[in-house]
Amino acid sequence: MKRIKELRIQNFKAFQKEEVFDFGKKGKNVLVYGNNGSGKSSFFWALYTLLQSSTKEDTGIKKYFEKYVASNTDTHQTLKNVFMDEEEESFIKLTSIDTEIGKEETYTISHAVINTNKDEDTIIQELNLASDFINYKLLHNFYRGSHKQEVNLWPVFERDIFPFLTEGTQNWLEDIIKDKTKDVPRTPKGAVVSQKRKQRYVDELEALNQKIQDLLTEIQNNANEFIKEEFFNGEDVIRIALTFTQKFKFENVRHKIWEKDRDGHRHDQLRIKLSVEIYEEKPEPRWKSIERVQSFLNEAQLTRIAIGIRIGALRTRPLEAAKFKVLVLDDMLISLDLSNRMDVVRIILNKEGKASLKFFDGFQKFILTHDKGFFNLIRRNTDEEKWVYYNFNKDESDNSPPKIKPDYTSLQKAVRYFEEDEFENCGNELRKEAEAILTSYLDPEMKKLNREFEGLNSKLDKAFNTLTNERLQKFKKSFNPEIELEKLKKIKTDFQADGTLSEEDKAQLEGLKTRLFDFLIELNEKKNQKELLVKDVKEILNRVMNSASHHGENPLYRAELKEAIEKMKDLKNEFDK
Repeated sequence: MKRIKELRIQNFKAFQKEEVFDFGKKGKNVLVYGNNGSGKSSFFWALYTLLQSSTKEDTGIKKYFEKYVASNTDTHQTLKNVFMDEEEESFIKLTSIDTEIGKEETYTISHAVINTNKDEDTIIQELNLASDFINYKLLHNFYRGSHKQEVNLWPVFERDIFPFLTEGTQNWLEDIIKDKTKDVPRTPKGAVVSQKRKQRYVDELEALNQKIQDLLTEIQNNANEFIKEEFFNGEDVIRIALTFTQKFKFENVRHKIWEKDRDGHRHDQLRIKLSVEIYEEKPEPRWKSIERVQSFLNEAQLTRIAIGIRIGALRTRPLEAAKFKVLVLDDMLISLDLSNRMDVVRIILNKEGKASLKFFDGFQKFILTHDKGFFNLIRRNTDEEKWVYYNFNKDESDNSPPKIKPDYTSLQKAVRYFEEDEFENCGNELRKEAEAILTSYLDPEMKKLNREFEGLNSKLDKAFNTLTNERLQKFKKSFNPEIELEKLKKIKTDFQADGTLSEEDKAQLEGLKTRLFDFLIELNEKKNQKELLVKDVKEILNRVMNSASHHGENPLYRAELKEAIEKMKDLKNEFDK
């Protein structure tokens, strides 16, 4: 398995001086919080640009690192930071690591160095083929149409789906445009070619149109399966259809629909129709077509459809065998309320361990958000052994670069505060860590996030009761023998010498007796008693949160804080199991 170990970005979009992002030797997943303009999208596009470079010629990559010259339109696609000196080097560097053997490789794109697109090393090409990028713009066109219009998803596919689906050495959008729909065949003087050549081209367009429809059908089928299983628990509720109703034709290609300032015209000429049906039980079971989808479905339903289509597109690719792949989400769920966002996060993180969602598990995930509450919720439900957390910040009143810093867990902060003798802050962070651990344990699938506030002591009591009940249920499951009560009572006697019992009865009683003793031993083994650990944590947290103890001269308080930190580490380790 290969992962991204490190990313270095300098003088690219929002980034100025070199920023180094270290994801660890195992290539951890990444969660980023940042306010608007703080560099989240620049981070997104740095990854995307480097991966996409594997499908381009050097000249198509160097344009992103050119010096900007107003009079030279060839430099207008540069992505160098406008506030940096023109002579300052601009680059993106990615270091991969094979987690099984520890082998590292570094790949760079800049104006001077490009080694991502070489035939002798196809790692970045493989990464690009298997990876996916989804940003906040995905949902926009699902809502933008007039209520009088049918939903046309061509703009969505053009902007948010085709560029991220790769076939061969280029993405679908490049394949559609390049040598196919950029222009019709012409004579050297610019005239349209002969009728015979025109017909051959028309046939090629028809083949392209059918290829697009075949892809849409595959996406549609994947989306319907995903929506049914993941959003509606396997029940028939909503299904969609994707139809390429207005296609590429000789006439619309002849008018150069890909030219600058032709977006509106192109989006009128090309149409992918979204059809939606809802399932009704009465008066008789049937699928009912919904007209004017955006008028009669609420935002949550439309979002489920949008996510279903996007994941359906992802599933069209042969990902299972890929050893190197990333999934990058940039504020994808920005317009959703908390419960609907967490539904999607549960799916992406596969919190329930579903076999149908195992394909998500192989991705190295990058989740970027400007919502601090959302960031904290995801953080509480992920493990710092597998994730790294960043805080991006930008002062929008000046031209300074984003400030990037690791975002530590409450337990990590508690340790730092303890070492700095900031005991009150240490105690507060320990409380936060306990709340996070217990919240994750009591609600592992994140389904109770919108419930009213619950205090730490209540959560500790509930965790203790839950653990006790789990042990009771385990006891009941182990000791529910199919044996007559009168025979069972003889387990307290010397049943091996009882002539009224058969050898089979004796063997059954012996097995029950052995299991009972094993259970009692396990019950009393300290290492297995999470209940006692919860009680210890409750007791010590109540002590260290006592305001009368909050001063550095109190040696007892320092010792109790140290013990509390160790207990919290034990609690986390136990519940992580």
